[in-house]
Amino acid sequence: MAEVTSEKEIGKTAYQFHHGDIPETLTRMMNDFDPERISGVAATSSTPSILKADRRYDNRIAVIEAASRFHKKIGAILIVGGSAYGLIGFDENGRYRSFRTNTSCAAGTGSFLDQQARRLNLESTEALSEKAFSNRESIPKIASRCAVFAKTDLVHAQQEGYTLEQICDGLCYGLAKNIVDMLALDREPFNPVLFTGGVSGNRAVVRHIASISGKEIIVDETGVYGAIGAAFLLVDEGVGENVAPFKTADDLLGPETVPKKYFHDRLELTLSQYPEFGGLEKYEYAAVDTGVSCPVEVDIYETLTPASDYEVILGVDVGSTSTKAVLLNPDRRVLAGFYTATAGRPVAAVQRLFSSMDDMAEKRNIGLRMMGAATTGSGRKFAGKIIGADIVVDEITAHARAACEIDPDVDTIIEIGGQDSKFTTLKDGRVTFSIMNNVCAAGTGSFIEEQARTLGCPLAEYSSRTEGQKSPIVSDRCTVFMERDMNHYLSEGYTVDEVLASVLHAIRENYLTKVAIEGSIGNTVFFQGATAKNRALVAAFEQRLQKPIHVSKYCHLTGAWGAAP
Repeated sequence: MAEVTSEKEIGKTAYQFHHGDIPETLTRMMNDFDPERISGVAATSSTPSILKADRRYDNRIAVIEAASRFHKKIGAILIVGGSAYGLIGFDENGRYRSFRTNTSCAAGTGSFLDQQARRLNLESTEALSEKAFSNRESIPKIASRCAVFAKTDLVHAQQEGYTLEQICDGLCYGLAKNIVDMLALDREPFNPVLFTGGVSGNRAVVRHIASISGKEIIVDETGVYGAIGAAFLLVDEGVGENVAPFKTADDLLGPETVPKKYFHDRLELTLSQYPEFGGLEKYEYAAVDTGVSCPVEVDIYETLTPASDYEVILGVDVGSTSTKAVLLNPDRRVLAGFYTATAGRPVAAVQRLFSSMDDMAEKRNIGLRMMGAATTGSGRKFAGKIIGADIVVDEITAHARAACEIDPDVDTIIEIGGQDSKFTTLKDGRVTFSIMNNVCAAGTGSFIEEQARTLGCPLAEYSSRTEGQKSPIVSDRCTVFMERDMNHYLSEGYTVDEVLASVLHAIRENYLTKVAIEGSIGNTVFFQGATAKNRALVAAFEQRLQKPIHVSKYCHLTGAWGAAP
């Protein structure tokens, strides 16, 4: 927000994050301005219609207008905001030449850093920026292409002993590298480059962009060039036609809500039989000797008689976000299941599982005699060596085998894990086709977790809060773009639960359009992976496919079960 006189002199400026609550943010910001001095209001095209304005101007035109006022000669304007960035290029005579922007992936935007600041328990993105700028040591390599995949790299960096300052600097470097690469800034002749938008206030990002691109980077009036330029354009046209005069900040705002438009029907299971997940007993085991505080969820499915010895077969599934194990009897009935977070330390996760098995056996006064062991998952090879596995099985085979043991007629498996998704078709118990998602994590379990965290919803409550909810449509491309849409709907009066429901529809659409081949989906569809424990997500698939979706009470353990020899 900027106050500009009729002589184009800049008075006050203000910059704040709105987090979806645009009316409250505008009202709060206007408290620092004198409404009675306002004779006209200009806005950029991206400004919500809740703000009354005499004129609205294209964002790029507004930024160019402000830049031309303060800088006589620049080669380009780099704009990096919350969910988009772009490069406006000029020729040697200062005339507009080109515009290049980011793709449907939001790597390189401000919201990426916002998410990482929350994940690192920092009070703000500004705190992340300052810690990064203070770093003079080496930096870890962090997957800045995706806010979800970065989570794993952050944990690895912490476990490897990198300081918070080094990790923050690694994030800023990765973001800067994405911007330079995507916009080909290092290959363009533009120089100097004016850097504006919210991210231009991050001194570490500015430093890295300058270093990587070899350009002179100019930073001033961070974040408000669009507001200043729009005001300049309105001054040129003449002001005060529709909106002024004002007496209070509320006079700037239109109706706080707009009529709700729902795209998706209520989330309800009508065709599918959904299981109860509890076994005979469920509890959490807290390992104390593995250096990680993640508990192990233990489910006992069969009666274990004290003072008895049991021959068991072990299956272990080491995934990127969770590690699972099952103990089967010789008839391949699941005696017990064990589930814990991998937390970037798969060896420690496997240790916790074995520790929980020992604890279970000791407390029940039973003996466990291992008759065979197998591993699967992304960490299957090294885990197999550690535990001395008889066989190492790929995830596709493991999940297919478990599904066939549950129902030999299964012909389709939907599998959504923490950071990947798979689609598998079968015929007569044999895999005929399988495909995995690409490097984008949109549509994975971590995707749901990110949005739940953003909206303050405990993951355990997600399903119950979204069942029965209608919802609007949101982007299924990326966590960052989805967050943008979520904020938009919240600002228009949709409830948090309605927005949470829209996330599940986006997960489904991402999976069906980018992972699965919808025409190959059969009639006996199994949904496997821990995300299948979200009843509302299963309802989203049922609603779209109009077919029963089969979920086993062992859905979170099927990889380990299918691997067991």
